[in-house]
Amino acid sequence: MPLRINITSLLAKVEGTYGTDPVPTGSANAILLMGTPTLSPMEMTSVQRNTITPYFGNLGSLPSSIYGKLDFEVEIAGSGTAGVAPAWGQLMRGCSWSETITAAPITGTAQVGGTTTTIVLAAAASASTDFYNGMPISITAGTASGQSGYIVDYDGTTKIATVVSSAWIATDATSTYSIGANVAYHPVTNLQESVTLYFNIDGVLHKFLGARGNCVLNFAADQIPSIKFSFQGLFQTVVDAASPTVTLTGWKQPQVANKANTPFLSLHGFTASSLDTFSMDMVNNVTHHALIGGTEQFVITDRNPAGNISMEAVNVATKDWWSTVKNATLSTFAMQHGTNPGNKIALTAPAVQIITPKYGNKNKITMLTAGLIPTPITGNDDLALVTF
Repeated sequence: MPLRINITSLLAKVEGTYGTDPVPTGSANAILLMGTPTLSPMEMTSVQRNTITPYFGNLGSLPSSIYGKLDFEVEIAGSGTAGVAPAWGQLMRGCSWSETITAAPITGTAQVGGTTTTIVLAAAASASTDFYNGMPISITAGTASGQSGYIVDYDGTTKIATVVSSAWIATDATSTYSIGANVAYHPVTNLQESVTLYFNIDGVLHKFLGARGNCVLNFAADQIPSIKFSFQGLFQTVVDAASPTVTLTGWKQPQVANKANTPFLSLHGFTASSLDTFSMDMVNNVTHHALIGGTEQFVITDRNPAGNISMEAVNVATKDWWSTVKNATLSTFAMQHGTNPGNKIALTAPAVQIITPKYGNKNKITMLTAGLIPTPITGNDDLALVTF
């Protein structure tokens, strides 16, 4: 009987110890795939034999290393409950992102010194710089009551949080605030986690241990937002195994990216953009590292995030993108997708450079396309992805 590609399942679970199978299950670790994955079960590095014979012909080669590659895509949606990790969270952890769960809102009273782009959080706020990056904040009483925004940068020493909002009024010591329950993902350099992947094609099981990878976030008008993952992992013997029974209730229905469902976009303080497409590629350098007497493993050795945006072009008086590019200006980025509690996603960056602007055309409307380069300020703060 032929193997049916549509009878496919993927299970993924974070490993407690690198390369040790945590045994993902269909009830707890099933991945809802979008489209058709691409599987390369046996990628090889080989050594060509270099013997001499009195005749022509192939001499053969010997495999040096065998590993697997798996590319797939998932829909972007929250867990349905603020402060509960989304189903794709374990995959992000395998791509060198940390996961921080804030199960309940954080409240406090602001200190004096707020501006039209900052708020000074309470003295008891976290002493960890960048802890609140990406998180939503709202003023619940006092001066500026009712306004809301996104924290794109935070100084744990001064307690100053930089906020992006459509219109942020300076707060003072009468302003009380709430940072909503959320799950925050931030890129990391050290303490990289890994995942085990079980990929079953109609009864044929492919296992990859110690898998690490890259991710690309994609948003396009009138399309379902997605994350494309590319993983590499340690090859395990392919075996016949019954397709698992999977539970997919943790995967919530996504919202199409459009004006109603993607209510906020700010780039360099400009909030009037009409967005067509946006993508952000982490560009993780995933290296297969295997030495004699050492541990075979996959290591993420570098990260150089790069994004692209396409939006309606505007005149210079409205927004002078050209001077911004020429001067290599660094400024903030913030985007929210989703409108239902527990199904909202915010992507933020404190210092983005805009490069290579070009004109394009959509429906005979002039579009401006450009590259976006997120830049770290203190390290590992170049981006934040938060569900709330």
